[in-house]
Amino acid sequence: MIHILSSSLHQEALKMPFDIDAQFANKHQIVAVLTGGTENQFVELLSRHAVDLREPVYLVVSGQSNSLAASLEILTYIRQHGGRGIIVDDPSQLDCSIRLGVVGEPSDWLIASGVDETRLRERLHTELVRIPIEAITRLGVVDGGLKGAEQIYHRLKEVVDENRLDGVTLRCFDLLTTVRNTGCIALSRLNDEGIPAACEGDIPALLTMLMAQRLTGCAGFQVNPARIDDEKEEMLFAHCTLPLKMTKRHELTTHFESGIGVAIHGELPEGNYTIVKIRGDLQEAYIRDIQLLRNQYAPNLCRTQVWVSADAGMRNYFRTRPIGNHHVLVPGHHEKAFRQWQESIV
Repeated sequence: MIHILSSSLHQEALKMPFDIDAQFANKHQIVAVLTGGTENQFVELLSRHAVDLREPVYLVVSGQSNSLAASLEILTYIRQHGGRGIIVDDPSQLDCSIRLGVVGEPSDWLIASGVDETRLRERLHTELVRIPIEAITRLGVVDGGLKGAEQIYHRLKEVVDENRLDGVTLRCFDLLTTVRNTGCIALSRLNDEGIPAACEGDIPALLTMLMAQRLTGCAGFQVNPARIDDEKEEMLFAHCTLPLKMTKRHELTTHFESGIGVAIHGELPEGNYTIVKIRGDLQEAYIRDIQLLRNQYAPNLCRTQVWVSADAGMRNYFRTRPIGNHHVLVPGHHEKAFRQWQESIV
């Protein structure tokens, strides 16, 4: 809802000089502060319960007639009373311009990988679109090989298009017992097409892949840390899907945990990479330039397996204060770019 504050002392500014996205206005509290001398009008809104300080308040300024000055006073009042607000001088920013799909709920084991949806909206203009897993599993039992994996891809791509998604994460383990195949090929292909796609319903991992895509042009490889080697100062990372564009060669195999369906064993070029993970409330991120040293293929791990350099600080991070399990490997050294982005949203 949009509330308009203006003073009769500023007749020239009584009409809104800008447009506000209707979809955003239907979901959020917007106060258009057109002029100065309107601070008590905001207090009156509160007294009528027209504005709820338990939800964020967007103060849109007009750029004239002491609008900004009044907004500063109002924002200070909001904060003094335990509320949250933000001053917006460009109303075109007020749209949920990023739509991320969550197909099925996050996997049950992701007990520390929640998100702060309010901060996502405020800081990244990002909306989460919840989609039932039945959107995929209604396919029924599909072929257990590549044909079935391609069916899952085509259905997931339809879901992305139908919901106008900029990225998607899939509760993929549910597919093992329903359609008897995996989402590994589907997620790989979407990433190759420039649509960040994460495994296991992991929303923070998807956010990390989205930012990687926007900062570097590559969504990256969502990985599980698998081993830490202190003597060699190395770590092993593995997972069963990745963008094929990242690989120098690959082969199709079965999914590790289940032994069914189609997964990807890829080999990545050695050289410069960045490991990154963004916390779900956007308050913290782990970012480190590293070297990918070599590939391996052992039977007791997820199918794509890479050893990377890991100094004492990195090994200590994973042992004492990790941001969840999944992290993202991105080709190239991008630590500076990621840190600049992180500073811009805190």
